[in-house]
Amino acid sequence: ARAAVHTIRVTAVDSTMDLEAWNLRQIEQLNQRGGRTLSIVDLIQAGTLSVEMAAYAMRAMANGASLLTGARPGGAGKSTLLGAILGLLPPDVRIVTVDGSDVIQQGLAQPADEPACYLAHEIGSGHWYGYIWGQDVADFFSLVAGRRRIASCLHADTLAELTGILRSPPLRVREAALERVGLILFIHVVPGPGARRRVVSFWEADGAGGHREVFRWNAAADTFEATGDLHKPAEMDRYEGFIRGLVDAGDVETEAVMSRVSRFYEGGW
Repeated sequence: ARAAVHTIRVTAVDSTMDLEAWNLRQIEQLNQRGGRTLSIVDLIQAGTLSVEMAAYAMRAMANGASLLTGARPGGAGKSTLLGAILGLLPPDVRIVTVDGSDVIQQGLAQPADEPACYLAHEIGSGHWYGYIWGQDVADFFSLVAGRRRIASCLHADTLAELTGILRSPPLRVREAALERVGLILFIHVVPGPGARRRVVSFWEADGAGGHREVFRWNAAADTFEATGDLHKPAEMDRYEGFIRGLVDAGDVETEAVMSRVSRFYEGGW
């Protein structure tokens, strides 16, 4: 069952709260399962994704990527995955939770060079906090410009299914807007004993009007494999070293992870 609906309006920055604490609050409101909000370290330790995949996602977020996560069934972990990756954002990016069409319109009226991540809890027709549907979805994707980015999740298991939902009525997201989404990840619950969740497919914008798959899950071996389309610049070593250090340090609390992420971006990790 879905956790209690949040009704606190959180689109205006509280002057008593620093940006890191503010962003942590936005991420924690994605938590539908109750209990502690899981971090990227939790997901790596659970085998949901690899250190290399987390580092690749972090580098993309550092470079301004927008983010979508998908899974067709409820409870698969798409919101948890979304929140964990948002914990890797640069510390100067303000997360703005979209709790109404007015937030989107206010965002579109802001200069695109102001770093912000507009977060919709889900692209879905339910009347819950942070859900968007209809024309709001197309407007939401229009926010991607300059240093503005978006993040959300939806019920889709594949890139073709996700694209079909977003491009069709009543959403009608423009193809050019969808092409600007830098990261798209799909998570599945693996059948069998235990609740194993795996990122089965990891896509990035290819810079040529589409997306390419860069990681996929090998079900037979229960391992993650880089595809032939993976482009791994030299700077990836730095991100991988940081993520591996996070895991080795054993700090799983989202707040602690975000503090370490901030120090990384500031050059002090």
